[in-house]
Amino acid sequence: MGRVKNAVSRGKKNIERGGRSAGKELLRVSDKLSDSHLCVGVTGLSRSGKTTFVTSLINQLLTSDHSSSALAGFGPALTNRIVGVKLHPAKGSLDSQFPYQQSYQSLCGQRPQWPSSTTDISGCVVELRLAKRGSISKRIGKPYRSLMIEILDYPGEWLLDLPLLDLSFEQWCRQSARQFQQGVRQSLLQQHVAALADIDALADYSPDAGDVVSGYKQLLLSLKQQHNLSFIQPGRFLMPGDAEAEMLQFFPLLNIDKLSGQDLKTASSDSFYKVFEQRYNDYIADLVKPFYRRFFSKIDRQLVLVDLISALQQGEEHINDLRQSLSAVLESFSYARQSWLRQLISPRIEKVSFVATKVDQVVSKDHDNVRQLLATLIQQSFRQVKNEGIEPYCEAAAAVRTSVETTHNGDAALIARQLSGERVGLVHPEIPARMPEGDEWRRFDDWPLKPFQPAPGVSFANGDPLPHIRVDSVINSLIGDKCS
Repeated sequence: MGRVKNAVSRGKKNIERGGRSAGKELLRVSDKLSDSHLCVGVTGLSRSGKTTFVTSLINQLLTSDHSSSALAGFGPALTNRIVGVKLHPAKGSLDSQFPYQQSYQSLCGQRPQWPSSTTDISGCVVELRLAKRGSISKRIGKPYRSLMIEILDYPGEWLLDLPLLDLSFEQWCRQSARQFQQGVRQSLLQQHVAALADIDALADYSPDAGDVVSGYKQLLLSLKQQHNLSFIQPGRFLMPGDAEAEMLQFFPLLNIDKLSGQDLKTASSDSFYKVFEQRYNDYIADLVKPFYRRFFSKIDRQLVLVDLISALQQGEEHINDLRQSLSAVLESFSYARQSWLRQLISPRIEKVSFVATKVDQVVSKDHDNVRQLLATLIQQSFRQVKNEGIEPYCEAAAAVRTSVETTHNGDAALIARQLSGERVGLVHPEIPARMPEGDEWRRFDDWPLKPFQPAPGVSFANGDPLPHIRVDSVINSLIGDKCS
């Protein structure tokens, strides 16, 4: 009965979606032809500072026509071609608008706080009014042209669900079994839900499995909050959004490697395997695929945020987890150079920018090494993008600068306020430009990296630009060519 209900629900949603999409598609094609609309998708793995980065991105654009703006890396701002900026609600039927005003206000004043994390899909549109070039074009119509920059944001936890589109339930179980045989995942499995490893996939399903589902969710939560790992699936188990609770009632069967494909194929319909396989398939059909269509089908440019510095400080296992996450996610994106007509009909991501965030946690002389280390980390993914004809961009940036530099015993150091409010001076180990090996990891063992508090003094009433590091370069990489 549940399967029929889900199928009927999907059918209704598809009909409604189809009825709305025709008119929006005509508008989108019109915008594409006039080159007046650009959709930027902002994605980031857990704790990459995505909400803060989106807030800063919008803030820098909104203040780009101010004399106080700090956007030397963004040509139109440097040459005073921006004659006006306006913030509009997001287009279409998003569940919510990105809470820019609230997020910006929280970063202002004498006791600034980091904004709340994203809990669902949201967005906004920034209209850049650019002075026309050429005497003839200035005399025709308005003296400026508008570039509508649509910015879409969504929970980073959902990002790791995209690779599930290419995995059957059997494949996902085998992948999970390998992951939980090593490192911190193996120890946490025994701590939170040891029974998970003992469940017989061919045994009859028991309603008591709900306790194991709860334990599995707690395990995923611990991987994220206590150990800052990023390769966590399914993502909706941590950030459900509008997902109904009944859609989140399954877990990977970890002893599946003892069974052959034929054993699983002929399993009883009442077995754990068959019951969870159907729930997994429903999860993909009802949550992951609609999200993919709703969000990624309209993206022109992609911004991928990575908390590389924290992963480096926590060691080799975290870096390898980050590498696996990036590889899995980037394989889910559609990068392809196509004819202009095909771009209008079936858009694909045409530019991608990778950004190592929170670079204000290290001294400026190491910023280039952070950028190079990120490039090394995702080298395989870079090659895949290049082979598709896409020019990737790699940067190290800070959405909001929280520290200032000083010297300590002749070494470069940082002064910042920790979340407790305590003002501290910090010296950190040198950041390498290549991936550490063997004993080289030991240099990070005693690095007391802790979150910094936003710097006070930004005025909300006066609309001050947020202090940043190279967000202007990121903006230029995403939209600079559309402003010419």
